[in-house]
Amino acid sequence: MSESEPPRRKTLSLKSGVAAPGGPPPLERMVKPAGRTVFTPHAAPPPPPPPPPAVGDWKCKPCGTRFDPPADLADEDSVRCPSCNARLGLASDFRADPPNVDKLRARHLKKA
Repeated sequence: MSESEPPRRKTLSLKSGVAAPGGPPPLERMVKPAGRTVFTPHAAPPPPPPPPPAVGDWKCKPCGTRFDPPADLADEDSVRCPSCNARLGLASDFRADPPNVDKLRARHLKKA
C-alpha cells in the first residue's frame, strides 16, 4: 500500500453469533408458574394454498394454459387462448369429431 492511498476499512463478516436486525429472534425460554422451563420454537409458516384444479380439455401450445373453447362462438369465429390471447384456430375445427388437430394451435387432452 502506498502513502497516497487511504487506509482500508475492516472487512465485515456475515457469520456473527448475533442475529441480524429485523431477522427472526432466537428461540426463547418461558418459565411456567410450576417452575418448569419450556422451549418454544417459532411457529412454522402456513403451507401455501394448493394449486387450482386443472380445467379444460384443451391445452394452448404457445403458453400451456388449459381451457375449454367457448360454446357460443359461430363456426367461422376464431378461438383465442384465455391467457395469452393467441389465435388457436376456428371454432368449427374444435367441434369436429374427431377434432381437426392439424389446423389447431392447441392440443386435445385425453380424459383420465
